[in-house]
Amino acid sequence: MARHSKDRVSQWYENNVHLETRTLYIGDEDEGGEVGPSMAVNVLKAFHLFDTQSADRPVTVMLNTQGGCWYNGMAIYDAIEQSVCHVDVYAIGSVMSMGSIILQAADVRYMYPHATLMIHDGSEDLHGHARNVINWAKHSEKLLGDMYRIYSKRSGRPPSFWKKRCGHDTILSAGECLELGLIDHIVGEE
Repeated sequence: MARHSKDRVSQWYENNVHLETRTLYIGDEDEGGEVGPSMAVNVLKAFHLFDTQSADRPVTVMLNTQGGCWYNGMAIYDAIEQSVCHVDVYAIGSVMSMGSIILQAADVRYMYPHATLMIHDGSEDLHGHARNVINWAKHSEKLLGDMYRIYSKRSGRPPSFWKKRCGHDTILSAGECLELGLIDHIVGEE
């Protein structure tokens, strides 16, 4: 690997990327840990770098977020899922709402023993002209279906199972996540 100047290394640490170990930290400082535009752009840039730098070397993502915007979260989900690199995602601290969906994009999903995961339907703040509210409500229903299918894809459980559990905040331990198929391994127990 090419040597980098101290300024270049500092720049990448600021963007939560450790080049040498190919580790990306998501959620510790961006938008207060919430999934938002800056976080999405930084993740997209990091995966572009990883994919073009060395596609045969794996990438590790350390994920710790309270959740946030669906659209920015799905940009992160797509970047992870479409990466040509093998991607391991580790749930650390709290991985909630949109974070739990991002976790599902990994090739292998890990969770630390004392981490917490939360799933739910999220919320909408719909207001304005009646037809606009109706259109956005229909769109939100479609997105909920997408979310249930994402959880179903790896868990082996039908979307209806996830619809029932996401109707309220469902807070899960690492053991519960493993049992439900939301993760593949608990760190230290594999």
